[in-house]
Amino acid sequence: MKDYTKSTGTKAYKAFTSLLISLLILSISLGAFGVQPTQAQATTYPEYVVQAGDSLLWIASKFNTTLEAIMQVNQIGPDSTLHPGDKIKIPSLAGLEGVLSSEYVGLGTSINSLSRRSQVELGKLIRLNRITSPSELFIGREIFLTDVEQETPSSASAILEGQTFLELAIKSGQNQWALSHRNLLTNPNFALPQDSYYVPSANAQSDTLAVPGIGSVSIDNLPLRQGETYVLHVQSPSNVEIEAELVNQSPQFTDLGEGKQIAFGGINALTEPGVYPLTMTFRRDDGYVYRFDQLIVVKSGHYPEETLLVDPATMDEENIRAENAIFYEIIKPITPVQYWDGMFTSPAQDIDCITSKFGTRRTYNNDPNIYYHTGLDFGFCKGIDVYAPAAGKVVGVLPDLIIRGNTIIIDHGLGIYSIYMHLEKMMVEEGTMVQPGQLIGLIGTTGRSTGPHLHFEINAQGVPVSPATWLKRVFP
Repeated sequence: MKDYTKSTGTKAYKAFTSLLISLLILSISLGAFGVQPTQAQATTYPEYVVQAGDSLLWIASKFNTTLEAIMQVNQIGPDSTLHPGDKIKIPSLAGLEGVLSSEYVGLGTSINSLSRRSQVELGKLIRLNRITSPSELFIGREIFLTDVEQETPSSASAILEGQTFLELAIKSGQNQWALSHRNLLTNPNFALPQDSYYVPSANAQSDTLAVPGIGSVSIDNLPLRQGETYVLHVQSPSNVEIEAELVNQSPQFTDLGEGKQIAFGGINALTEPGVYPLTMTFRRDDGYVYRFDQLIVVKSGHYPEETLLVDPATMDEENIRAENAIFYEIIKPITPVQYWDGMFTSPAQDIDCITSKFGTRRTYNNDPNIYYHTGLDFGFCKGIDVYAPAAGKVVGVLPDLIIRGNTIIIDHGLGIYSIYMHLEKMMVEEGTMVQPGQLIGLIGTTGRSTGPHLHFEINAQGVPVSPATWLKRVFP
């Protein structure tokens, strides 16, 4: 098995360390010989473009500087009003220039590949982001770049074992020396097998992992957060078996044809924020096996807390286990088709009539155990009708459940299920294909409920994820 991630890791780490030492020696040498910038040299600063909701204090904190320094360099006062689009000079990055932009670290990104793609010098990139070790480039970490004009977008490509940089250049229709210069190499012979290099492309992707023999691998919906959906995409010119492991979940891939594979997953809302390993294994038809490991950051969902008083029978452990066994058996299959198209719509008549949000930490009847709300609760501000939010197949019509009450389950394909609990009336039958906006039931207060409402839940391969996200963006 080829460990794709670590095959050149030692060389990259040594090169990174050498660069840091060289920068330190240069800094000490300049100080020792009294080298100072001449009076004619004006200090340059990169500029941050103000976004809606930004404040001077927040910008200072983001770039490891002080409010006073920000005001001094920009010649503004503490009462100055910021407007989206304003440009603020960043004093902690004196000596650099350009307009700052940001992105999230994608699959397979290294400090070298990021420098090559962005065309930002390695030393500047290290300083911009206060990087002290290559291992700090977690997937989902926000990285700052300075904008550089590029003639052509670029996409990642990897050198196969036994392949030369010249062959890569010919394959991409490029001059090897021009391609070498683009990738910040002083000589094409310095290119390393299985390392990522960037070639001009009309369909560039900034968050794509270059795996030898695999077209592209990427992860959608970064940065990952508690209770959120993620999507793994793989494009390959030939058949490849893929395994993935992330935060105690092994998302299963579905072959969509034309070399495309996809896997949905979800981060449990109770997962502790922090850094976790993502492992992916690729098995090609020719027998080659590549293993990829990279750390990925999971951020907090910032969920509130609440205490509820409910019928003690709905908190009985035996009742919960028995009902969960039935429920999770229904949502276990991964249907290898996508029934839905576009964004999910609200299952309730009033999308703003929300009585309890997803992820809320809950305690019941003074029980010390911490639970969390696995769905989005809608009241009945404008009516009690419940609609299908997207196309799918009804796979569960479950009456009189102790916890969930009258419940409908719809399979939307690819491991995505929507669930409707506490209904007064269920108006579809198991096996029915439903369309967006089709009436499926009426809001009620059956099961573990403190009043009439609809509990709307979405599961991604068995993990409850925030329905609000599905109502705001298109997946995949």
